[in-house]
Amino acid sequence: MTRYISIITMLFIISAKAEDFNSCGYIHKNTNLYELFDNCASYKDSELKISKEHMKNLNFDKFGTASFFTSGQYFYIKPDGRFLPVLFYDNGADYFQEGLTRSLKNGKIEYYNTDLELVLSPDYDWAWPFGEGKALVCNGCVLTSLEDGHKALKGGLWGYINKEGKEIVPIKYKASNLPEK
Repeated sequence: MTRYISIITMLFIISAKAEDFNSCGYIHKNTNLYELFDNCASYKDSELKISKEHMKNLNFDKFGTASFFTSGQYFYIKPDGRFLPVLFYDNGADYFQEGLTRSLKNGKIEYYNTDLELVLSPDYDWAWPFGEGKALVCNGCVLTSLEDGHKALKGGLWGYINKEGKEIVPIKYKASNLPEK
C-alpha cells in the first residue's frame, strides 16, 4: 500500500483567471472581520495593485503585515506596498511559524521572514512549516487529489532540514520509512 503524507486542510495552488481580477478579501481594520470587496485590487504579471481606499483599511498586525486575497492568490502586504505571494493553507495565507512563512517560486518552496525578506531557499519540491527548528521536506513528491477533495503529497524522498537549510535527517527516506525527527 502506498503511504501518503496527507495535507490535513485543503491546499490550493490556483492560477489567476480574468474573472477573478478586481475583487479581493481581507480583514478590515474597523470591524476585525474578513470581508470581500469588488474593484479593489488586481494581480497580473507579478504586480499587485491595491486601491488606496482598501490599502488604508487593511488590518496590519504587530509585525506590520496584513493578509490579502485577490486573483486566486494570498499575499502578505506591508504598509509601504511591498508584498509577498504566499501559499494558501488552512483557509488563508500560510502562517508565520517560528517567524517564517512559505512562498512558491519556480516550483520550489522558499521561506520568508515577517519583513517579507527571503531567508531560506532550499531546493525541495515541498517543505512544511518549521517546528522546533526543523522542517519536513521532500524531493520528487507530487501533490495529488484524494477522493474526499483534499490534497496529499505522494512519493518522493523525505527528510528534515534546520533553519540554516542543512539536512539534519538526510533526504533519502520514503515517507513510510522516515525516522522520527
